[in-house]
Amino acid sequence: MAKEQTITTNIQKNIGMILIILGIAGLICTGILSLFVVPVVTMDGSLPAISVFLLMLGMVFYFPDLLEDQNGGISTMRVVVLMTISVFVITTVKLSWTVSSLLEFRIDKSWIYILGLAFGAKAVQRFAEDPEEPGKPKS
Repeated sequence: MAKEQTITTNIQKNIGMILIILGIAGLICTGILSLFVVPVVTMDGSLPAISVFLLMLGMVFYFPDLLEDQNGGISTMRVVVLMTISVFVITTVKLSWTVSSLLEFRIDKSWIYILGLAFGAKAVQRFAEDPEEPGKPKS
């Protein structure tokens, strides 16, 4: 049983490493294409956004304990927060790739409410998982 779990963990880490490499390679290729060869191909920002998503997804596969709670199971709240932040990051990368100056970079102000809800939910989840005990020193 332990050997099967080790094999599964190794496969998962290999998938994560491949996704991380693909994400970094996509960002490098996008930078090279936009600077030297074909700016029209990378004009809409889809390729860098996909590359960043592959990078983030690779991190999740390579470091699966990022989404685990204290009992070793996958925390649904952590997955929800990760996906919310991923949508924001991907949207920001896609929008920022298309502008030529920071003055043109505009995100709707309602996004701050979504981020506030995501971070607030994470704070609530953290205190629900680890309630403070009276005699326990604070970390």
